[in-house]
Amino acid sequence: MTQLTSRDLWSLTFVGDPDVSSSGQEVAWVETTINAKSNHYESSIHIARKIGDSFGAPARLTYGKRPDGDGSLDRSPRFSPQGSHLAFLSNRSGKTQLWVIDIRKGGEARQLTNWDDSVSQIQWSPDGRYLAFVSKDQKPKTELKEGEIATGRDVTVVTRLRYKMNGVPGTVDPRPNNIYVVSVEDGCVRKLTDGDFDDAGPTFSPDGKTLAFTSCRKPDCEMRLIPDLWTVPLEGGEPKRLTSGKGPVHAPVYSPDGKSIAFFGHEKGDESVVNVEVLVIPAEGGEARHFWGDFDRSIGCGIGSDARADAGRPGPYWSSDSKYVYFLASDAGHSAIYRIASDGVGVDMVGGASPRSMEACPKYPPCLVSLGMADPGNGSVTFAFNGGSPLSPGDIYAITVPGDTCHAAGDACPLQQITKVNKDVLSNRPLSQPEPFTFKSSDGLVLDGWMMKPIDFEQDKKYPAVLEIHGGPQAAYGEAFFLEFQLLAADGFGVFYCNPRGSSGYGPDFARKVIGDWGGMDYQDIMALRAYMDTVPWVDSSKTGITGGSYGGYMTNWVIGHNHRFQAAVTQRSISNMYTKYGTSDIGWFGNKRGMGGRDLWDSESFIMERSPMRYVPFVKTPLLILHSEQDYRCPIEQAEQYYIALKRLGKEVEFVRFAGENHELSRSGKPWNRVERLERLVGWFNIHLK
Repeated sequence: MTQLTSRDLWSLTFVGDPDVSSSGQEVAWVETTINAKSNHYESSIHIARKIGDSFGAPARLTYGKRPDGDGSLDRSPRFSPQGSHLAFLSNRSGKTQLWVIDIRKGGEARQLTNWDDSVSQIQWSPDGRYLAFVSKDQKPKTELKEGEIATGRDVTVVTRLRYKMNGVPGTVDPRPNNIYVVSVEDGCVRKLTDGDFDDAGPTFSPDGKTLAFTSCRKPDCEMRLIPDLWTVPLEGGEPKRLTSGKGPVHAPVYSPDGKSIAFFGHEKGDESVVNVEVLVIPAEGGEARHFWGDFDRSIGCGIGSDARADAGRPGPYWSSDSKYVYFLASDAGHSAIYRIASDGVGVDMVGGASPRSMEACPKYPPCLVSLGMADPGNGSVTFAFNGGSPLSPGDIYAITVPGDTCHAAGDACPLQQITKVNKDVLSNRPLSQPEPFTFKSSDGLVLDGWMMKPIDFEQDKKYPAVLEIHGGPQAAYGEAFFLEFQLLAADGFGVFYCNPRGSSGYGPDFARKVIGDWGGMDYQDIMALRAYMDTVPWVDSSKTGITGGSYGGYMTNWVIGHNHRFQAAVTQRSISNMYTKYGTSDIGWFGNKRGMGGRDLWDSESFIMERSPMRYVPFVKTPLLILHSEQDYRCPIEQAEQYYIALKRLGKEVEFVRFAGENHELSRSGKPWNRVERLERLVGWFNIHLK
């Protein structure tokens, strides 16, 4: 066995975005690898076909190369309704464009669009003749006339409130995103929506005559950003609005009978901490119907990981008889497949290792990230999903179950693992299995926690330990793979983490407990976990560290400014000054108000500064490492600069590491070399101060 190192990141493969052909006989997905030599990511489409009752060996379908000769990013595989072709997105020609490959005949993929801008959100028409996609208006072509001089001016005029976005260098391109339709036969492109609006999520009606999409077309869009559901004829015409701005709408899908449209959303305005649920509305408009009942959870996989490259879908998917809608949802650190009945109320679990029903579904991986589904109308439903665990970043699984029942994986419908992409890497690396536990906060609230023992653990020894805090705060830890945690365990540290109040996966009431109280009871929850660590016999309480990113970075700063229970700290992409974050973060002006319980700068200055770690810098004694990206627009680098200068001026032990060209997603999708550098800096800091 060989000790896990940060550079093992370069050897990992990440799967995701599975799609199932309409017959249920093929599954396609994306595999992403790291080219360490070129310091970038490459991805390709893979496919597996059914042989009898199970899927055969995976086969690589695409081999795209970028103009520089390195591998391309091929993603978003989508089977045609007839199953003869596969559409996908690729940057092999430069900008991300739409490509199609004939999977029956084989051969090379054919580029279908040659757009000035990248395209996204592809969707087949029912007859397979067209593909819808989303892109920006084309830039007008300008050519210098004879005698004219190019001025080379570099000036940006900003007139919008939402003018920057994390992950977008500079300022956001103000051109709107519209919906286009391209002919598969000849590549002819036609613009379907127009106007200064951002349109998204195109989906065809079963007869192919209409597209549904989402768009915010109200005067207050920049302030509230609540898109509505719209339809537009394929032949063009004026869009028709189906919803009335009660809440945000996304991912619309027509029922096979064409009578209804299912979508994700809620009807609680711009409130941020609510259950996103499945709603169903008549295709011609009317009142949206709710199905959640007493199901107090939200759509999608809300469980964090630093070893994932999956941009796939959580649903929704209709059954062929239009009776059921299937989707992913999260529950207390797990995620699973659920469904609703279009003529009932309530949510049923179809498959997954949910903590609420482990006895029903013990064979599924506990963390399902993205989902593909097909119901060919023969009495069975085929699911394919990316499933991971604390010991695996993720693999593609498939299962075929009776369409009218909720079945766990069993002898009658066995769960098949199609890929084992990291077996060769991780089977030779000892990993630490997290152990779940519960503990009580200062007010008696019971919270979920996990502990990871150091590799080569010996019962009678004492070990240093690190407490990890997740971001959000409306996010969650759970049964997922974290390379950072495994590296700490490999280096001889215990690792502790939990879901304090404010976390997702426990219902909106639990998530709302932190609103207006950052640094209040959430801090008490973290310190209760620290007290729990003192009760663990193998933890050396004189050698403990704390770290977290984003909101977890805020909490790290807050903790070391209020007590001295930790001997070292690493704050990542953090917040230190809630007041200045207001105008510098891409979500500052509305995120601050929501997080602070409706308080605004000009009416609650004292409160906002009281909840800012900057105010408590003089109290800090813990040696601190600051890790921050220079193009982080979510938690801007000025937050780190303020905190560093204040600590340094007062003679505190502090080190500041800046990552050029990186944004808020450094730990998850930054340049491979910088991701390794971050991990090595973090583990190295704790080695220096805790050993």
